[in-house]
Amino acid sequence: MPLATQSEQLVVWTPPQALVEARSLFAPYSPRFKTLPSKSKMMLDEIRVGVLYLSGTDLDHSVGSLLKWLRDTKVSTLFLYAPHHGADFAFHVGTIVGREKFKDAEWAFNWPHLRQLLKSRHVLALSLDEAKHRDCFDLASSRQRLGLSQDELARALNVTARTVQNWEAWKATSQMLKKTRDLRQLLAQMDDYVAAPQERTWLASSLGAFQGRTPKELITEGRIRDLVVEFERLREGQPV
Repeated sequence: MPLATQSEQLVVWTPPQALVEARSLFAPYSPRFKTLPSKSKMMLDEIRVGVLYLSGTDLDHSVGSLLKWLRDTKVSTLFLYAPHHGADFAFHVGTIVGREKFKDAEWAFNWPHLRQLLKSRHVLALSLDEAKHRDCFDLASSRQRLGLSQDELARALNVTARTVQNWEAWKATSQMLKKTRDLRQLLAQMDDYVAAPQERTWLASSLGAFQGRTPKELITEGRIRDLVVEFERLREGQPV
């Protein structure tokens, strides 16, 4: 199956007020972006994977109109990404989705889960080394994904809290990729082996291979590499 790393194979639809945020978030995938609702006719060419980016807190009244614009679009797989909403919003939108004939659409409520869904459809982002672009590694969102404070991440990376603050603000980043290599590898392994909705549970779970220490404790102790090696052992079926 071909990889959808080109814009003709992945489309992201978003309300106009969320376009800038969506461009930053999806930059590694190089998709086409379309704002909804649009005065122009919808694209009638075949789209293999599409994402409706429902960002913001004022969308409840407009979701129906956004989906109406998509109804005649030829999209093989549609993902609904609602990062700032909870179960009540999902139920509300789910009712509209069913009414608008998008019965096979899938939901994602956080970025790791959406990345897993895209990967399952062979939609791959550029690697950090290939892209060499700051949007390919967002340190702040990665820290939040792991539930760490800036001080905790600083200890994990063996740098100062000021350095973490600078990197999250995209200042003095010449050493960031080098210093975060193990962290990036760990996050990639989590994408492969930990179901996104269960990440927080996994991070707080005791690991027998580490005398009951949790992944979050190991990370804050600067033992990220130990977790990376453990994932590699599990992948290769080696005894631990």
